[in-house]
Amino acid sequence: MLEKVLQLLSFTCRHSRMSKPFATASTARVSNGDWDTVTTNATGHYIVCLDCGRKFVYDWSQMRVVK
Repeated sequence: MLEKVLQLLSFTCRHSRMSKPFATASTARVSNGDWDTVTTNATGHYIVCLDCGRKFVYDWSQMRVVK
């Protein structure tokens, strides 16, 4: 129970539930402020923690999160 409350308050998250990899859009688009921009390096992919919403850069060739 306490762990769930702390996760909701974003004090701690183990990032145990991750999404499938997403590809970032390669073309520039107009930002209207409704969506968070995703900054990635040369990989162009990212995954999202389903508990807290934090985004992580994902290396598609090595099939793992880039630290």
